[in-house]
Amino acid sequence: MLGRKEKLSFGIGDFAFAFTWASVALYLMYFYTDVFGIDPALVGTLFLVARLWDAVTDPVVGVLSDRTRTRFGRLRPYLLWFSLPLGILLALTFTTPELTGTAKVVYAFATYIALMGFYTLANIPYSALPVSMTTDNQERRDLSNVRVICSYVAFVVISYTTLPMVKTLGDGDDALGFSLVFALYGAITCLVLLMTFKGVRERHTEGDSAGSPITSFKDVARAKPFWLMFAICTLIFTLMLMPDSVAIYFFKYYLGDEDGVSLFLACGYMALIGGVLLNQYVLSRFCKRQVMIWANLAYATVLCAFFVAADMAAPVYFLVFMLIKLLAGIVAATMWAMVGDIADFVEYRSGRRATGASTSAVTFSHKFGMSVGGLLTGTLFSAFGYVPNAAQSETVLTLIKSMMSLLPALGALGVALLMVIYPLSDAAMTTIRQQKPTSN
Repeated sequence: MLGRKEKLSFGIGDFAFAFTWASVALYLMYFYTDVFGIDPALVGTLFLVARLWDAVTDPVVGVLSDRTRTRFGRLRPYLLWFSLPLGILLALTFTTPELTGTAKVVYAFATYIALMGFYTLANIPYSALPVSMTTDNQERRDLSNVRVICSYVAFVVISYTTLPMVKTLGDGDDALGFSLVFALYGAITCLVLLMTFKGVRERHTEGDSAGSPITSFKDVARAKPFWLMFAICTLIFTLMLMPDSVAIYFFKYYLGDEDGVSLFLACGYMALIGGVLLNQYVLSRFCKRQVMIWANLAYATVLCAFFVAADMAAPVYFLVFMLIKLLAGIVAATMWAMVGDIADFVEYRSGRRATGASTSAVTFSHKFGMSVGGLLTGTLFSAFGYVPNAAQSETVLTLIKSMMSLLPALGALGVALLMVIYPLSDAAMTTIRQQKPTSN
């Protein structure tokens, strides 16, 4: 049985990773367009190119972690080896050296791609840890909930403090402020990941890995549930996270209250944590598959309501956004709890352990979806005539409001529909875990 200390040690790892994830989701598009001065369409292209690189690095790291053998285990060493480089790259990505033209773009491409490369090297083994820590379904759910709670505690901190700290530390110079703030975030990332490395243990590393990387990914590719989960996660991270990155534009240009975005996002993420806590009760009584269907239908409904609420008084759109994030907490925690199911299903079908390969294939969909969302945001902004640090046209303002509501709602509806045909119910997974080769 896992103790509370070890569960917390695992969970704070996602607190650390959130300093990269939240920074990219909430501020990188804005940083590139309004601070560093890069064209929005070019920023979207950068996000997509980085994900094409991830298509190479994610499976490589997944296969390497399946074959790693050290006295620390298969997965934990990656936290030890790559926590410091990740922290350094986070600081460099949000630094604006005195460059112009092509050199500025090259710097942005190089630092962002390197940042996500080191994120992959540390995060994929971390995401696979629950499968090696425990075989108990409830304990895996607990680990999923703890990691999501810790992640969104970091989101609350980052969303509420980043812009005020940028203004304070930069003393009116946003470029300097971003650089100093993210140097601090990089240090926090490194220290907390080392705490996770020290605090968790791998107990279930037995089982034969596939004979070659190609075999590992063939095993994953033959699994229909994997492709459904890939599509589900891609939709979630393409459209349903869009309001997070667009919120700063919504407040700056639609509402004319740039300072208000910090409290808005912080309230949203506190509600999201409430959703994760509620999810513990929900998943103890209902099948994960059914929870994903109904939670996403409700999610889509409330997102559509925000399109109307955005033109009402502040308390109204604050409350609607908090309800959106409450439902997002249920969806996020349930999604993470389902990632380990794919690894178990692949092992059950193939007779070979491929935890890293399975996890990397699923987590790639998260980053791929996020990059497609970034590309979509940048392309739409450019196509509709967005001009940084200027009054926007009515067309752009309507676009911004739609990206906070209607477009994400389409993603939630798509997830609900895909979940209808997703075959891995909780009952099916109980049988699979009992019959897979390493069940005893």
